[in-house]
Amino acid sequence: MIPYHYWPSLSQIVIQVKSGTITARSQVVKALDLAKNEILDSNASPTFISLHYEEALLLADRIDSQIARGEVVGDLAGIPIAVKDNIDWAGLITSAGSPQAYSKKALETAPVLQQLIERGAIPIGKTNLNEWAVGLTGENIHYGDVMNPHLDGCLAGGSSSGSARAVAMGIVPAALGSDTGGSLRIPAAWCGIVGLRPSLNAFPLDGVVPRSRTLDVVGPLTKTLDDCAYFLGDLFLPNAKPSSPSQRNDPIRIGWDPELLRGLSTDIHAAFTQWMNTLQHAQQASFVEQKWPSLDLATKNTLFVLQKEFYDDFLLMCGDVENFSSYLGSPVLNELRHSKNLKSADLDQALLSLSAFAAYFEKAFDAPNKGVDLFAAGLTPCSPVAQKDLPNAAKPLRELSLAMGATGLPILGIPLIAGVYSAESLAGVQLIGRKHQEHQLISMVKRLYEPH
Repeated sequence: MIPYHYWPSLSQIVIQVKSGTITARSQVVKALDLAKNEILDSNASPTFISLHYEEALLLADRIDSQIARGEVVGDLAGIPIAVKDNIDWAGLITSAGSPQAYSKKALETAPVLQQLIERGAIPIGKTNLNEWAVGLTGENIHYGDVMNPHLDGCLAGGSSSGSARAVAMGIVPAALGSDTGGSLRIPAAWCGIVGLRPSLNAFPLDGVVPRSRTLDVVGPLTKTLDDCAYFLGDLFLPNAKPSSPSQRNDPIRIGWDPELLRGLSTDIHAAFTQWMNTLQHAQQASFVEQKWPSLDLATKNTLFVLQKEFYDDFLLMCGDVENFSSYLGSPVLNELRHSKNLKSADLDQALLSLSAFAAYFEKAFDAPNKGVDLFAAGLTPCSPVAQKDLPNAAKPLRELSLAMGATGLPILGIPLIAGVYSAESLAGVQLIGRKHQEHQLISMVKRLYEPH
């Protein structure tokens, strides 16, 4: 599908807004007009749950007035963004994709969103998601399923489905999503864009409806790696370590575990192997074989943590699960009923096991003779799933992304081949960097995908 609009880079938009060549209002009006193509009940895809004209235009006019007065504005001035509807925006409803069980007017804006607004970004509306962020497909029984922008009949991936599609379709140049077990990385790759899962505990998550308080993060979805770096800037990640320009010309050393190829479908296995061979042949990367701790065990423990924490939080936010049985979709209701039997006493053991799993990767960067610059793994074992294949197609999606998110390291989710929207390429790859070194990760991946 052809995007509705091709936005300039984020930096170019800001330069033009600050210079008065264009106005912040004009950019917001453009984005809102495009978003009307993909609201609820649209023929294309229910990408947006709600649009907020008055609030967005008020922010835009404030920026234009500041510029007219010669005042300093932020580094995201005039950039329209979309916001996943599990992130609070003061005065507006947050539904978490579950309007019959959880529709609450936000009293305050989530700090992570407020900071972006203070930098000049302008949210235009709330985007669709898997209900309660449960799932990696983009399905939602209440609002409708978010469709893949490149593959007919397939889903966009989730749970940050609406945010990813909004960027891929050129409705907005950037969006905000969240990631617990792959919810930024998977829809980014499936929609042919860039999604960054920042380091765990990069900033407080007040005002974000929890999926798992231990594992949740919020991060950006953008069209390019340059836009991702610009979106982060120096402010989005207060604990991030500054990135110094690299003078290295030697291949980037990438750690990987060949055992993980066994979990990939035949087509994705071939595509991932080709991706590795292409980088090695071009002398852009050298791959270091490693024996990682069991991803199956890590996945099991990660599932335990997020399911137990989600159940406990649901009780606090809503109440007894059975009181909401007629208001919840099957994926959420089934998980909550299962999680009711999980024992709190086992949570500490699961967290301890995940801590040891994460420690392996932090140490492996500097392992004697086998030190690496980053790690790589497949993102999903199959290509984007067809809507008709639900619900059976959903379960295998978590086998790679869930465990890697539990490392707590920053992870980029992108297509295997940049700019190629084949089913195999969109299965994606996840590239994992050192903790709190998001800019360095982006810089290295740029070297892989955009060699000079």
